Amino acid sequence: MTEPAKVKADIIPFTPEYSRVVHSWIDSAETYKNVCRGIDYPPPDDVVDSWQRNDVSSYILFANKKPAAYAELWKRPLEIAVEIAHLIVDPALRGTGHGTKMLELLYLRAGARKNIAKVMITVYGGNRPALGCYMKAGFELIGTTTYTEGLKLVRLIE
Repeated sequence: MTEPAKVKADIIPFTPEYSRVVHSWIDSAETYKNVCRGIDYPPPDDVVDSWQRNDVSSYILFANKKPAAYAELWKRPLEIAVEIAHLIVDPALRGTGHGTKMLELLYLRAGARKNIAKVMITVYGGNRPALGCYMKAGFELIGTTTYTEGLKLVRLIE
């Protein structure tokens, strides 16, 4: 990554009290598809809660004392990796560096784990803003996904 995001923010573990605000950021059928391959917009009220599992670490990015973004770290032990999933930014803050900041902080969290060699992320469909964000955060395009229309990106742990 050439220069860090200039956003001042930090991540905290997700708790269910933030489910409604994260849900409110799914503001269109396109966003729903891009975040979780959702097809029946609007999403069900419990969609964010349905993403929570024992093997997933979920986080909220806080900036200016408000939730600004959400994402998860998924274990991928067979690949010696962690995958970032369900990254979504408050619509009012998209394009302002909050997504890049979230990726930076999640990369640092993932890199602190034992037996992790890389962090992976998938961009679905033609989500150019997300692809730009991921590449700005130091991820490199490595190919396409085999299970759905999408691109795979990776960033090695330094």
